[in-house]
Amino acid sequence: MKTLKYLSLIALSLFLATSCMNDHDEPNFNELPYNPPYGNNEIGDANTTISELKDKFASIISANGAKEVTEDIIIQGVVVANDETGNVYKQFVINDPTGAIVVGVNDVGLYATMAKGQKVRIACKGLYVGGYGKMAQVGGLYNGSIGRMNKTVFPEHVRLISTPSLTQECMRPEVIDDSYFTDANMAKLAKYVRLENVEITEADGTELWAPEELAYNNVVERHIKMGKTNLVLRMSTYADFANEPLPDGKLNINGVLTRYNNYWQFVISSTSDIEQVKEEE
Repeated sequence: MKTLKYLSLIALSLFLATSCMNDHDEPNFNELPYNPPYGNNEIGDANTTISELKDKFASIISANGAKEVTEDIIIQGVVVANDETGNVYKQFVINDPTGAIVVGVNDVGLYATMAKGQKVRIACKGLYVGGYGKMAQVGGLYNGSIGRMNKTVFPEHVRLISTPSLTQECMRPEVIDDSYFTDANMAKLAKYVRLENVEITEADGTELWAPEELAYNNVVERHIKMGKTNLVLRMSTYADFANEPLPDGKLNINGVLTRYNNYWQFVISSTSDIEQVKEEE
């Protein structure tokens, strides 16, 4: 009898211990502190907007130069474009309420950590800011010009904040029309935007996004008809949708408005950025 009573007490103790171990709140990854295994969780709060960073290095950017950041500058933004489909290569784009900027990393598969909707902080000290085609980029030094930072350096300079969310404010692109295309606005690029009721000029139901026979350095230029403006739509033959037909008809398109010297360009990272406009009945 004593043995049975003793065994019963042991069983009860184990049950209570197990119950206590399982009776806890699930972690809320949408609240800070959130310390994922990737990146540098010691990076503090952002102290500079993307627009302020561009302004600070404006003369360097416009001269296609590159300069090391020596101050404790931290920017924060949400990933709005990445390399998941292959149309963007070894870089991603982050957006804050003041604008967007390209971040170059000499690595592939960045989307695994830099998913769309991922909020990130980037500690810029020790990195370089410069102009590629007169457009701002954060990265490393390459032959005296702005290039991609080393993939081993990148985790030291990035912190992931919360988990990816496509519903946050910075995932909402600014709607623009052809009146936006001024020299003053070109100087502020990159910018995450939405083009509404536009058409891809080459789309005829059979023409493909980026066939290799039309490529130069693996790039095919398509064009978006937008009012009086023909905007270059830059496509890579490495995009996983390169050999799919271009969507025809009226479209709404989300993407990153960029420049190469004095030419406007537009980049999408996925066909999910495109919405067919329904015709009114």
